Amino acid sequence: MRSFALAAVLLALSAVGATAQPSTPPLPDYANPAAWVCRPGEETACTTGLDAMVITADGARTPQTFQPAADPPIDCFYVYPTVSQEPTAYADMAASPEVVATVRSQAGRLTSRCRLYAPIYRQLTSAGLDQILGSNRPIDWSRPYADVRAAWRWYMAHDNHGRGVVIVGHSQGTILLQQLIAEEIDGKPAQKRLVGAFLAGDPALSVPHGARVGGTFKSTPLCAAAGEVGCVYVWADYVADDADAHRLFGHSPGGGLVAGCVSPAAPGGGAGSLKAYLAKPEEAPDGDPPWIELVGQLSAQCQADAQGHVVRVSVLPGRYQARLTARLERSASGSGWGLHRLDMGLPQGNILDVLAAESAAWTRR
Repeated sequence: MRSFALAAVLLALSAVGATAQPSTPPLPDYANPAAWVCRPGEETACTTGLDAMVITADGARTPQTFQPAADPPIDCFYVYPTVSQEPTAYADMAASPEVVATVRSQAGRLTSRCRLYAPIYRQLTSAGLDQILGSNRPIDWSRPYADVRAAWRWYMAHDNHGRGVVIVGHSQGTILLQQLIAEEIDGKPAQKRLVGAFLAGDPALSVPHGARVGGTFKSTPLCAAAGEVGCVYVWADYVADDADAHRLFGHSPGGGLVAGCVSPAAPGGGAGSLKAYLAKPEEAPDGDPPWIELVGQLSAQCQADAQGHVVRVSVLPGRYQARLTARLERSASGSGWGLHRLDMGLPQGNILDVLAAESAAWTRR
């Protein structure tokens, strides 16, 4: 995902059923542990190297050691974004270094709240997206979706055992999971097991104007409170002063439908303080852990405009305000993409807080 033109690919991918191809290769065997980046009992690759330094606006520093939960009451089913560096159009079933690193950074901390299931899937690669742009061929996204669906069905048949499950994804992963929810969960028996969903970097998840449900999903609503279960968080991050006239995410389709937006930092609406996890900066002391958690230094708020509905991220006053502003500017992915690379990192601590509230509510229920 390196250029504005690739937005057309993402938007086409999000149109469920629009360009599916008639044939797909044989499905992976998800009974094989090698078909998962991580799953319960085999999580080491996802749970190591996650220690962080908590840093507040006044510069106070507190080391934070990461520890997975011993016996969490719910599960998380996570699908990673477009990260494969393979030269082929579709990735193979290898847990390549870039895949493992992405799963660790985006989903590893979820293991402090839930059992993590992260399937490998034969995603449409960056190289594949480039090939499609130059060939005028229809987009064959049915292959990655078939893999994700097969992994979900295997999990539900063999490992769920009636447990509550949270759906988590980013970018291509979100697009595939949005279809999965629409076809396999929304209005189906599996909806009774849905604790919640976190869909980051989605081109458009629609709801009727003024409503929380009824567009993309017919019976699964947008969330309105941290302790609400069975609902969806959806967002795409842009800096507060981003004035790009051609944003690639959070588009409202029209016809009475608008783009949904719910920030994990402010489930009830308005502005909320982000608990962002980012890789430690180059100027950090050598002995610091590999991550920082920023507390009280960034805020997020869903805001609507003529294009749609996105999360606007603001840097709050504090000791590191100038550095953080510069870092967000460097992290912007190019015209229209906003802070797409940071969609999962910016609210990661907030996601953990929401998961704790959802898990407690699910357990009580």
